[in-house]
Amino acid sequence: MADIKETQAFKTLAARTEAELLTRRLDVVPAAVHDVLAHAVTTVAAHLDVQPRAALRHIKPSVIADRIAEAGDPAAEGAEDVHSVRPLRTDERKLSVPRWLCSRPLMALTQTVKYACANGDSRTVQHAADLAYELGVVIGTDPDQDRVEIPLGVLDETTHILEHVADRIDTGGWSLHGARTDTTFPAALRRDAELVRRMRAKADI
Repeated sequence: MADIKETQAFKTLAARTEAELLTRRLDVVPAAVHDVLAHAVTTVAAHLDVQPRAALRHIKPSVIADRIAEAGDPAAEGAEDVHSVRPLRTDERKLSVPRWLCSRPLMALTQTVKYACANGDSRTVQHAADLAYELGVVIGTDPDQDRVEIPLGVLDETTHILEHVADRIDTGGWSLHGARTDTTFPAALRRDAELVRRMRAKADI
């Protein structure tokens, strides 16, 4: 299958599939799109008893995009293991905030990583860790400046992650080390999410 990925027809199909995903407001790692397409080519070729190159013409980008979107739906079974699908960041603006204000969402994200890891949600672990890294880069870029610029997409996604983990602790039975160690933690996460939401709102004033 490695050779089929190198053909122009496969690359064109991949590009069209990625374009379909963008219309669904999804940002998917290209390698993941290629892997899904390669699997589809193998399946169709075996079903029709044709060569992989011939199978390409039977694959519709919109159908593949729909399947990726369904697999990446947070409510779908097994979605906690899907790392390569993220919401598309359509707003490229940045917000200038005091550097010290970034510490609370950063610390909250590190706590969500601990809870998600302890409860087997590797998707949330990866996403929260990526957001914490982005915040860390912003904070550390120029330590002599009192203010930093944070992408609005980072703030939007941070709010979502904090609220998601708070909900999972409250209603999904999440805990650390198998014990309900802190019943006040979900409320603390929601306060941090509200702080981030208020920060984000300043961009629209």
